[in-house]
Amino acid sequence: MNTSKHQFVERNAVRRKSDRSIIHQNERLNRLHKVGQVITSEMNLDVLFEVIIEQINEILDTERSTVFLYDPNQDELWSLVATGMGKNKIRVPADSGVAGFVFLRKKPLRINDAYSDSRFNSEIDKRSGFKTRNILCIPVLNRKEECIGVIEALNKATGDFNDQDLEIFFSIADYVAIALENSKLYEDIKKYSNRLEKTLSQIEKLEYVKTQLTKFVPSSVSKLVEQNRDTEALEKVLMDVSILFIDIQGFSSITESYDPRVVNDMVESHFSRYLDCITRQGGEVNETSGDGLMVILKGSAQQHHSKAAVIAGLKIAAENKRLNDEYSFPWGKVDLHLGINSGEALVGITKMKSLAGERYTYTASGLTTVLACRIGAFSTNTQLFVGTGTFNYIRDYCDYEYIGEKKAKNIEESIPIYWIKSID
Repeated sequence: MNTSKHQFVERNAVRRKSDRSIIHQNERLNRLHKVGQVITSEMNLDVLFEVIIEQINEILDTERSTVFLYDPNQDELWSLVATGMGKNKIRVPADSGVAGFVFLRKKPLRINDAYSDSRFNSEIDKRSGFKTRNILCIPVLNRKEECIGVIEALNKATGDFNDQDLEIFFSIADYVAIALENSKLYEDIKKYSNRLEKTLSQIEKLEYVKTQLTKFVPSSVSKLVEQNRDTEALEKVLMDVSILFIDIQGFSSITESYDPRVVNDMVESHFSRYLDCITRQGGEVNETSGDGLMVILKGSAQQHHSKAAVIAGLKIAAENKRLNDEYSFPWGKVDLHLGINSGEALVGITKMKSLAGERYTYTASGLTTVLACRIGAFSTNTQLFVGTGTFNYIRDYCDYEYIGEKKAKNIEESIPIYWIKSID
């Protein structure tokens, strides 16, 4: 009877012990699940180090733990933080100590008497004042089974590390590997995002500069530069063009006698309206001076751009009349010199090089351009004068008056000049 009772008591004790063990194991598994959620939810690498060691110490009941990551560039293991060590980056050779041993072999190491193991480096204890009793160290493997680091746990509070600790630690390591890869991906995305943001900022600046430069550069030049990476496409080529010169009559005496700000307002208000007349006919303002514009019109058919140049000139004359009706200036009305000539010219860049650098200008050079300028100089009272090169292509469409032959500066032969009054 006594024997049966004694056996019954023993079985109950064993059962209670087994139940406690199961309950304890379940508690650790529940805590492990929560640890996984905590670790894998953190993206910031600095914070992640702290979260990992905090959770390891809690679930394994250890005094200290460290996460070491592998730096392939330096062939070192490094840690940003360790329990009790503060946020000082630790770096050790990848083959050094217990961490290096585990990293190279990708196998766990359990040492329950640290000072009796030759792989343990006691110098760290001497420097830190910490006494290492036992160590559990395991590799951290990524999805490719590459070792990306190791985790160390030191000094279990309740005796030696056992198989259950190792099993739990491996489960934690799986979460750590996921978290580290997520964090690295997050950091890479942040870096890429920052680079992209900087690139977009540079593009915005370049677009702004481009927008501003197009105010100074003819649109045809902008297109050529965009389509060609070198300047060969901008080399001068011989082509048929029509050149229109516009300048303000008596401008020198106006600037000499009146407030320059008033004069500038007049130039801007008039030339702004003239620009619309030019662009609608496909012309491009090539050069500007204080009181004048040089306009190039080009295309496949000389008849087409000759007529377009004349239409632009007549519209400018009409716009000038409207402006004189709208605005009143102390010197009276504004009159223009208007001259057009058509023919062949070298169109492209003129390069000027010196020790100080290079400067390019885009222009049409040659006799056609010179004659257009000289013809414009003979014009008065906003009359549109054209040379023979233009007149021959529009004579059947316009109302004109032959002015006669004029002797121009530095031109040997006299220039026949026609006053174009209107065009169909």
